[in-house]
Formats: sequence, structure tokens, C-alpha cells
Amino acid sequence: MPLRGLRVLVTRGEGQAREFADLIHGRGGVPVLFPTVKIVAAEDPAPLDAAIASLRTFDWLLFSSANGVLHFALRAGGAIAAGLPAGLRIGSVGPGTTRAASAAGMTVFLEAGTHTAEGLLEALSHEGISGARILIPRAAEGREALVDGLSGSGAKVVAPVAYRTGTADKNEAACAAILSHPPDVCTFASPSAFRNFFELMGDQSALSVLSRSRIAVIGEVTARAVENRMLRVDIIPAQFTIPGMLDAIESHFRQPEGAPR
Repeated sequence: MPLRGLRVLVTRGEGQAREFADLIHGRGGVPVLFPTVKIVAAEDPAPLDAAIASLRTFDWLLFSSANGVLHFALRAGGAIAAGLPAGLRIGSVGPGTTRAASAAGMTVFLEAGTHTAEGLLEALSHEGISGARILIPRAAEGREALVDGLSGSGAKVVAPVAYRTGTADKNEAACAAILSHPPDVCTFASPSAFRNFFELMGDQSALSVLSRSRIAVIGEVTARAVENRMLRVDIIPAQFTIPGMLDAIESHFRQPEGAPR
């Protein structure tokens, strides 16, 4: 039980928090559920629906998140059940996204070695994508790195919004409990999860909690969001996955300086 007794703040949305919490329990930790994000469908699904109707014209279907898979599958359930076009290859940013695609009935052809948009772009650079038509169901707030990189390599990219990231509903009792008894480590899997923590807690309370805890993030983009608040990232995994984050937390707290603040 390498995380025995360690209180870990889980800020993922309600639909994804349970899996993370179960992994923490399995390692002996105590998950503190405090969702800061909620995922909702695109305001206008017409562009995504149009792309789904013309799937046979695409060479690649790329997913940069499990949420992208889920919301694509909600709109394309019939097409997936009938069988995606034989020539359509599916790319994934990482193992969690690949598992979501598999659960939705899709087979991933290519998975990024480094689980970022840049990593997926690097993996695709060896596939001869110049002139290829590529569909990327994306978040309304999504980064442009993948779209810009593919377009710059000569691909023809269609990137309709599949979902939006909003702020979770505020729970006053949970805010008060976290403020009075900060977790040993606060985890953030995205910049929006970190920003929304401040929105829900209030700036002063959020800073108070984070100053008495360790901060663990997935990815350099989330790390920069933390550092822009003049805070220190204590833990960042080599593999940008939830199990990778837990491995990194275990490693950190095994060190003498890993003791809670």
C-alpha cells in the first residue's frame, strides 16, 4: 500500500473521477473528490454531424482525449455500429484515450509515444500525412498545436467542436472542508481543472490550500498554468497518464522531503 493514508485531491469531472479514486484506494490512499470541471456537449453539433456523415472522405480520425472519443461516439453511434470506413485509420494521444476508443467499438491504429498533442504529431510525422484528410473531434477550448502542426505538414484538417469544458457546480461544504484540512497532494490533469479550482475556492482560499499541500500535474501545459500563478509544481510524471501520476506521487512521498507541508 504505497500511498497508505495519503489524502489525494481528485479534481477530475464526475464522469472520470471514480476510476482515479479507485486507483488511489487500491494503493492505500484516501481520495478527496472535488470535481472542478464538467464536460458538456458542443453548443452546435452540426459541424461534427456533417463530418461524421462524410467519414469516407477522411484518411485519419484523431482523438486527443477520452472526452473527444466519448462525444464523437455519442453522435456517431450508428456509424460505428455499422462499421467505420475500411480506409479510415484512428490515432490516439495515449492509453486512456485508446481504451475509450476500444470501449466505443473503435480500433486504434496509432498511439502517441509521448501522450501530448505534440507527441501525436510526432507519431503522425512518420505516416506520410501530406495531403491526407484528417478529422479531429475536439474541445471548444482545445489547443491549436495539433491542428496547426498537421496543417503545416500539408494535411487537410477538419476539427469540429465535440464538447465543451465548464466549471463544476460549487459545493460550499467541500470547499470549507478542504480549506480546514488540505489534502497531502492536489492533482490537476488540465489547465482548466487548475483554473477552476481557484474559481470554486476563491483566490485566497485556493492559495492557502495549495501552500499547505503538494501540487501534482499531468503535462507541461498544466505545469505552466500552475507556475503562472507563481506556485511550484512538486510532482510531474514522466508518463502523462493517471497511473503515471500515481507512480510519481509514490516516488515523491518516499523521499524525506516528500513529507506534507
